[in-house]
Amino acid sequence: MDLERRHIRLAGSSNFRDIGGYPAADGMKIKWGRVYRSGSLWGLTAFDWEWVERQQIAVLCDLRSDAEREVAPTPWRAPTQPRQVGKVYDGAMLFERRKAQKAAGIGAIESDLYVQFAHILAPSFRGFFEALRDGDAPAVIHCTAGQDRTGLAIGLLLGVLGVDRAIIHADYLLSTDLRVPENELDRTKLTELADSNVLAAYYSTLIARHGPSIFQPKRLVDAEGNPLIEIAIAGIVNQWGSVSRYMEAELGMGPAQIAKLREQMLEPV
Repeated sequence: MDLERRHIRLAGSSNFRDIGGYPAADGMKIKWGRVYRSGSLWGLTAFDWEWVERQQIAVLCDLRSDAEREVAPTPWRAPTQPRQVGKVYDGAMLFERRKAQKAAGIGAIESDLYVQFAHILAPSFRGFFEALRDGDAPAVIHCTAGQDRTGLAIGLLLGVLGVDRAIIHADYLLSTDLRVPENELDRTKLTELADSNVLAAYYSTLIARHGPSIFQPKRLVDAEGNPLIEIAIAGIVNQWGSVSRYMEAELGMGPAQIAKLREQMLEPV
């Protein structure tokens, strides 16, 4: 796993890591320094931004909703500006639907939620995959915690690069230990925006009922111990017939495109 190299320990980040080094298709491995996955970037320090600038990030894919971006805005503070491929979307419907499904149990909630992500985030995923296919890197892809939406995107990427399923699961499950919740949302803004922002209202209500423990990371598994990424993939297969069909129909990544993507992302072991 090489966690010491993989985990980028930026003071104001959460769950920031490099996906390089994983063994992939045809005896190859993923190149280091091509794709970074992360939680929210709003808390990065001046020193953190110096590190970001040294990487010369070419592409940024922000998977957060409009409500999340308002609560934790992330103006890019490095001199080199990346191309932004993440599309803004309305988070209200997503949050309201998730609240309504709380009684259904975590498996049902997450299955439905991940399928919604697969639909809503398809334009952002497409831009991200196309950029990597064209060699437009390094890239940073992130959401708020860097685990669900980012985890789905990276799970799909690792899958098409030929990474073993057990490694995909292990990478996904790293989020629980690598998250730093205080760096993910501006909690002052949660209070300030509680009357006008659906995300702020949602969390303000939960904090009032349960206290700050609601931000404590939980294991990303269902009641049987299965990684939730498996539930996500099963939901995609149920909706589209297979992951390959989803990749081609929604992201434009058919066999020829995936071959080009592998050329850009992989190198000999």
